[in-house]
Amino acid sequence: MRTRVARRTYTSACAPVMGSEGTFVAFGIDPPVPGPSEGEHMRVKPTHLIWGVGALMVVAILVYQATSNPPGKRVQDGDLITQTISTVEPNATATFDITLQEGGDAAHEADHVFKSIDNMAALASATFNTKTLTLEVRYDSSQISEAGVRQLLVTAGYVRVSLADTVLATLTADGTSQELSVETGDVLYPALLGAKAGIPLRIAFGPGSGHLASIRIVELGIEQDLSQGGATVVVENPQPGTYEIICADGYADGRLIIE
Repeated sequence: MRTRVARRTYTSACAPVMGSEGTFVAFGIDPPVPGPSEGEHMRVKPTHLIWGVGALMVVAILVYQATSNPPGKRVQDGDLITQTISTVEPNATATFDITLQEGGDAAHEADHVFKSIDNMAALASATFNTKTLTLEVRYDSSQISEAGVRQLLVTAGYVRVSLADTVLATLTADGTSQELSVETGDVLYPALLGAKAGIPLRIAFGPGSGHLASIRIVELGIEQDLSQGGATVVVENPQPGTYEIICADGYADGRLIIE
């Protein structure tokens, strides 16, 4: 025997009603707002990409600065100040005793010491010890010798010059005088001249211009124009001592050592 089930019909005011947007509205409650679809959740906005790339670039720069040694980079560790000079691969090291020029502030003087050699591509790096006043230079020996590095420091006045650092004057055939020749381009070459005391000395300077349009050796009473084809100066009775060769701008471009 079949049982008949009666169909219930909603007649109350509480019955659910279809809203205009197809959403059920019941009991005065606002219909739910549809959330973003799965595709919208996964979508990356252009601004996110820009911020991401920018962050990666900043990280890369910070890592490079922390791990690399670009020319000019300077690091201090206690008494040691190290500066990278070039990207050359060093295969030799030399250490020099440094003479301070501007008083006793070694840390301040380090800046000038580094500047005296920082334009040489053959030098990799240098470390200045502000306590012992020594400079350790790392360099490529196929491009420059230890004597060449020393010459740079001697010319700048940071290493005490000796006769062994100079280009010595040659005696004439009769032995009555000695002679030196100096080229005058951008700099004097050689910049360190040596001679024996008591023997007349002739120094032939090539034609100069700019800051080398003239030279002076004040202690020897020499002042000579070089702009008209160069000139030769004579020291009749050279006495032992170290004499600076001053350029037209008033700076010491070379030294004459007589022993």
